[in-house]
Amino acid sequence: MPKYSELLRDDLIEFREYQDNIALKAVEKNTLIVIPTALGKTIIAIIALAILIQDGGKCIFLAPTRPLVHQHAASIRKFLKLSEEEIVEVTGEIKKSLRRELYQTARVIVSTPQVINNDSSLFFDLKNEVKAVIFDEAHRAIGNYSYVEVADYFGDSRIIATTASPGGDRAKIDQIIKNLKIAELEIRDENSPDVISYIKGIDIEQVKIQTPPGPTEIIEELREMLGEMIKKLESFSLKIQGHSRKELISLGDYLFSQIKRGNKYLFSAVRIRTYAILIDYLLEFAETQGVLPFYAYLQDMKTGNSKAKKVVTDSRILSIEKKAEKLSTQPLNLHTPKISKIIEILKERGFEKAIVFCHYRITANIVSEMLRKEGFACEKFIGQSSRKEGKGMSQKEQTSTLQLFRDGTIKVLVATQVGEEGLDVPAADTVIFYEPVPSEVRSIQRRGRTGRFGKGKVYVLTMEKSRDLSYYYSAGRKEKKMKNILRDGKKNVQTTFDTFR
Repeated sequence: MPKYSELLRDDLIEFREYQDNIALKAVEKNTLIVIPTALGKTIIAIIALAILIQDGGKCIFLAPTRPLVHQHAASIRKFLKLSEEEIVEVTGEIKKSLRRELYQTARVIVSTPQVINNDSSLFFDLKNEVKAVIFDEAHRAIGNYSYVEVADYFGDSRIIATTASPGGDRAKIDQIIKNLKIAELEIRDENSPDVISYIKGIDIEQVKIQTPPGPTEIIEELREMLGEMIKKLESFSLKIQGHSRKELISLGDYLFSQIKRGNKYLFSAVRIRTYAILIDYLLEFAETQGVLPFYAYLQDMKTGNSKAKKVVTDSRILSIEKKAEKLSTQPLNLHTPKISKIIEILKERGFEKAIVFCHYRITANIVSEMLRKEGFACEKFIGQSSRKEGKGMSQKEQTSTLQLFRDGTIKVLVATQVGEEGLDVPAADTVIFYEPVPSEVRSIQRRGRTGRFGKGKVYVLTMEKSRDLSYYYSAGRKEKKMKNILRDGKKNVQTTFDTFR
């Protein structure tokens, strides 16, 4: 193990050539590090910061959430020979009057970008002491996110940015590089020669599921209702080509701009557009989530969305509601086949450790409940915010649940998006996507929760003839596009690509 810095507990770090190469280059130039989950982005950053502040100065280590701040601070305390007072976590819960003293005495400041941005005035006479700023989950460095202003304020410091995926949009990647003043890209994927021996492999299987007759009937009725709404919108001479929710949402900007110009008759189009969006949400649940989540979502819409009154009191929706209620009393495979398939997969895998990812919290609640009824040691893992579909998990509850999963007390974790990004979610033998996600960033992060210590298995559940299929193929196309864009990036930014493909 090379002797990087007197500050580093290098006896605790396994030497890996790619970490060595990337860390040393990040010391020399502002670097964006793109490598798969579980290959040690945090270790690379800690090696680099230890070198950069060895002879004095400070480092700011940024993460987008407080749980991540706590996690990174724990890692830094483990690997650096600094006192407790020299490594500080600074969040908005600490009074601003006390934060100034922490910034003065600390060598490593672990915080959220919002806090550091709001405290920029407190760093006025400390800026020159900040030798490095590390941006975790760097794909967030776009638009008006606080990473952008922090990078601008500390533009004379060494900037090290890490992410598992910067996204598949060329303009977005260019923006991240520009906003973080990146001079070099360090990119690896599962096929890169210097990391391939650390990748145990992931077998990805698309599981195609046929929609049962009962749900098919509900889906067709909802599609008919949505089609009627689209025709009504088109009667206002509005062009709606893809019939997607994204298109319907963006239509709002045009309608409101026209109303401001005096076209008051378009108020009716605004109402119809709202109804169309609500019906499309119902349709998505029916298509991709199954009858149990659909029925729960419809009940939430009835009680918690005042704009939905006209939709949920429509005679056809009331009829659909009765059908869904009746179907829900039948065996799972006849109305919510994804859950019955998950039970089948988990039993086939021999009750190994597994993570089931769900896009919607309603679905996560139902899946975790059904798995417990089947005898699985299962808990849900959701975000901290409380919503109409249930109370969120506190940071303490999240930490406790992850530890139980790590220890093996819990065998199955049913997680929403909070389990995808950043948090130190323990590795699983099996990962199941309840539904595909159209985001290549989220897809990569989900997959990265397996294949760390042995060959991992990923199942992606897709309902036939549903938007699941377009999302599944969209994520694949975007991931391929992202890799091509990053490969092209070497024309403008120095990079070591290996065989990134």
